[in-house]
Amino acid sequence: MQVAGDFSRLGKTAKDKNVVILISVTQEHCPFCRKIKEEILKPMLLSGEYGDKVLIRELSIDPGETVTDFEGNERMAADFADGYQVWVTPTLLFLGPDGTEMTQRMLGVQTVEMYGYYVDQSIEQALQRLHDTDAERYRPSAEDIGAYPPLWDDLSH
Repeated sequence: MQVAGDFSRLGKTAKDKNVVILISVTQEHCPFCRKIKEEILKPMLLSGEYGDKVLIRELSIDPGETVTDFEGNERMAADFADGYQVWVTPTLLFLGPDGTEMTQRMLGVQTVEMYGYYVDQSIEQALQRLHDTDAERYRPSAEDIGAYPPLWDDLSH
């Protein structure tokens, strides 16, 4: 799976191909990130069935990782992910060629058995929104983002 490095170039490619961009936000120490990569995303790429729908890339937010953002500016990868308010890995973002979110992101892993189905549904929703020029723009809500991470130290809630 290709690592995202230059989002400005990736956005141009997505625009030319009229496809969405799936970004898997990961960290090296995240076992679920590796599981999703190996069991879901790599097989999707190998199948050859997604080339006309989506560009799939990995964004590692480990210390020291840098990317070029959609505007052509070099940034720390973690800062780039912070711009999308990503707070948990893995997070899958479904982006348009300009970097806007096209449908609800996928946070963490609930059930690996259904994960591939949910990814497919998200890709289809994002494509529909991308191709329908009259569609209302998707705007992530606080609930979609999970703006209130669980209080791991306070188990009374």
